[in-house]
Amino acid sequence: MRPSLYLLTAASGLAIALLSSSPSLMIDPHLDRLIQHEFRTGILAARQLSNLQAFTGALGGLGASAILNSGDPDRPFEVDGDTFIDFDTAANRACDNQKNRCAEAANNLKQFSVGDCDRQSETCKSEAAATTNRGFAPPESVLVSSNEQFDFFCDV
Repeated sequence: MRPSLYLLTAASGLAIALLSSSPSLMIDPHLDRLIQHEFRTGILAARQLSNLQAFTGALGGLGASAILNSGDPDRPFEVDGDTFIDFDTAANRACDNQKNRCAEAANNLKQFSVGDCDRQSETCKSEAAATTNRGFAPPESVLVSSNEQFDFFCDV
């Protein structure tokens, strides 16, 4: 590694260490958790940040919460900041969160009923149970550069 890369790596490591050790400097607690989790081993975990939510119903314009990859291999599914060990639990939470927002809107707006929200929640959960997209695919790696000693890959 060239000396300038050593300096850049050291400066980046110091900045990450300072940010992850001082909660008052962090703006996003999820970023803090991510930094602490991934840099514990010194490598970034491969992950895909796509949304696994298949349900598109949205009474009152309120869609079901996204089901995202948390970056935590033990609890990979994230819904509204909460993490889960399996897709089914995460999907149920996403549908329940939508139902709660929908019921609140139904009570306030009076444009549809809480019963409509209940039926939408049942549809949301049945679509989640039927979906085949229940996990995150690892990213593809592409060779971007090489030298006489190393090949350099990036995840796409």
